[in-house]
Amino acid sequence: MNRTAARYQRVLSGVSDVVSRIPGDLWNAPSPCTQWTALHVLGHLVDGQHQIAALITGQGPREPLKDPVAAVGGDPTSTWAATTLHMDSLLAVVDPAAVIPSHHGDVTVEAVLGTAVIEPLIHAWDLAQAADLAVSLDEEAVATCLAVIAPMAEQFAATGMYAPARAARMNAAPQQRLLALLGRGTG
Repeated sequence: MNRTAARYQRVLSGVSDVVSRIPGDLWNAPSPCTQWTALHVLGHLVDGQHQIAALITGQGPREPLKDPVAAVGGDPTSTWAATTLHMDSLLAVVDPAAVIPSHHGDVTVEAVLGTAVIEPLIHAWDLAQAADLAVSLDEEAVATCLAVIAPMAEQFAATGMYAPARAARMNAAPQQRLLALLGRGTG
């Protein structure tokens, strides 16, 4: 497994850690994602992993579900465990150099994983916030995403998928700087 796939797998494991600590009664708690509960966020992550699986196996792009909660079923923890088990098996055998079709033309599996890691990384934090849990995000993934997002935070906010950047404290840790760039946290 190459470094990018290993990083992606670690980030999924970080989501698993948060999911395992969310009490059943907090799945309907509001998340930092406007109008989404923790269950919506998890459904979005489950559906997102199905989309990534389709991409990295060469099936091509797949549209997201309109209702992310539909991806979760009746047991959020088991659904996420099955999702990560499937992704782990794919990440163990996929060729990072394979060229695959995507929404942006032909790209490598490694490029897809390198870009897509932002979703589980940031949504792990969103899930933790919904359940009032502490979380430390994967440091390497944070550093990688921070380097990419810092010069184009306004473009991320313009997509409507992220809130406008917030100011971060001068001495803020990388995790706090990344969260602030994506309109989250206190900076």
